[in-house]
Amino acid sequence: MIAPRPSPGAGRVALVGAGPGDPDLITMRGAELLASADVVVHDRLVDPELLARARRAELIDVGKQPGGAKAMQEAIHAILIERARRGAFVVRLKGGDPFVFGRGSEELDACRAAGIPCEVVPGVSSAFAAAAAAGIPVTERGIARSVAIVTARQGEGLDDTPPDYAALARMDTVVVLMGRERVAEFARGLIAAGRAPTTPAAMIERGTWRAQREVNESLGAIAEAAERARIASPAVLLIGPTAARAGRQAMRSLEGVRVLMTRPPSASRGLVRTLRERGADVIDAPLIRIRYPDPLPALPPLKGFQWLVVTSLHGVRGLARALDAQGLDARALAGPRVAAIGAKTASELERVLGVRADLVPAEHRATALTAAIGAQLDPGDRVFFPCGTLAREETAATLRGHGAEVVEWTVYETLPAPPDESSRERIRQGIDAALLYSPSGVRSLVEHRVDLGDALLICVGPTTADAVRAAGVSRLTQGPIVAERYGDEGVLEALERAVRERRRSGGQDIPVEATDHA
Repeated sequence: MIAPRPSPGAGRVALVGAGPGDPDLITMRGAELLASADVVVHDRLVDPELLARARRAELIDVGKQPGGAKAMQEAIHAILIERARRGAFVVRLKGGDPFVFGRGSEELDACRAAGIPCEVVPGVSSAFAAAAAAGIPVTERGIARSVAIVTARQGEGLDDTPPDYAALARMDTVVVLMGRERVAEFARGLIAAGRAPTTPAAMIERGTWRAQREVNESLGAIAEAAERARIASPAVLLIGPTAARAGRQAMRSLEGVRVLMTRPPSASRGLVRTLRERGADVIDAPLIRIRYPDPLPALPPLKGFQWLVVTSLHGVRGLARALDAQGLDARALAGPRVAAIGAKTASELERVLGVRADLVPAEHRATALTAAIGAQLDPGDRVFFPCGTLAREETAATLRGHGAEVVEWTVYETLPAPPDESSRERIRQGIDAALLYSPSGVRSLVEHRVDLGDALLICVGPTTADAVRAAGVSRLTQGPIVAERYGDEGVLEALERAVRERRRSGGQDIPVEATDHA
């Protein structure tokens, strides 16, 4: 049958393998297509850092929760075809490889039947990557020369008959995907088919992710070991002689520490990467979201102002958006002196607009900024303040107290954001530390009833710590921990120091540093 021709102006679709979890393991071709996509239709387990690389794309989550509600496959096909027919370039971002238990062939067939050009970009499958990340070769000369990959779930609408355990028992290495809930069943089936109960086995949770954990035991004991270690999905089960190699050689500074990141991904990408590189299991659950008004307000002439004050990265970005919407550039800001609340905001101002701040206080606090400006104000001086909808009263009121006329210009909204259900479930399982960045984030924490238990609360500065104390969020006797240096570096230092102290005291369930572990 000849497929219908694409309609004039039709777009195209690319089925892109996102890889096994670590956002750096996407292929170069996949990353290139992701960056140029108009629409990204993505799975549940795709790392937010990877989605952030699709800078201009509409993001559509069609992720399927295990045992929960799911976007039907036909609905996914409809989204791909409908967006492509509008003329969009659509990237269907699928975990692992699109053609390894990923239903990629069904999506390819649907696009072809609709006359939509469709490219397939292979990805690194967790079947091999998780094993490699745990130090396990799936084949090894003289030990294992065959490997079988099997899924524990057939999928909705299909006969869920057991696999051919007799055939699998004859393979040197067996890799079971999506097998966390059925590990005991697989072990029993293989043993009944003749595989020795003493055969080495390993279960690897979140393979290649910074939060990777693994247990290794005999086939007869792997189910109990996984339960005891609270191994959770997604996890890969590997059975065979090479599984005896499981286990990393050294623990990193934050190995196994579960950290809640409460800041929007656009602001936290670099720190999240560093946390994962140091072994942390990062739960990315922003408690606030930033929305820029549409349309943005028109920029007034600034020649009559003595100061331009920016107190956040979003203020800088909102200012840049407003200028761009009016066809203006940094020349429109000529006239007033420029003050930035801290080095990071000053750096963003220079990066985005090419404007260098005249004043940056040594301490990153609104009080330090207003005191430094106030010392240089004359009565009646005018201050232009591009700001958000929250946390601006202190700055504006203090400057007015110094005799300035302050014009507040709202360029972004700070809105509370509840964690999604997946993040809530992981938080319920227990976290070791939460990173808090603003009073508005703390308010959102309380509003959405997020229980942090006995987690260490690391605050970016004293203003946020004051909000934590006022809200009564911390259960620890020492209360919130305040970073000694403002910014990501200070937050990281405070977190690592607090984790070291808790490990020394034997508190909570943070893994104790060791030379090796399984």
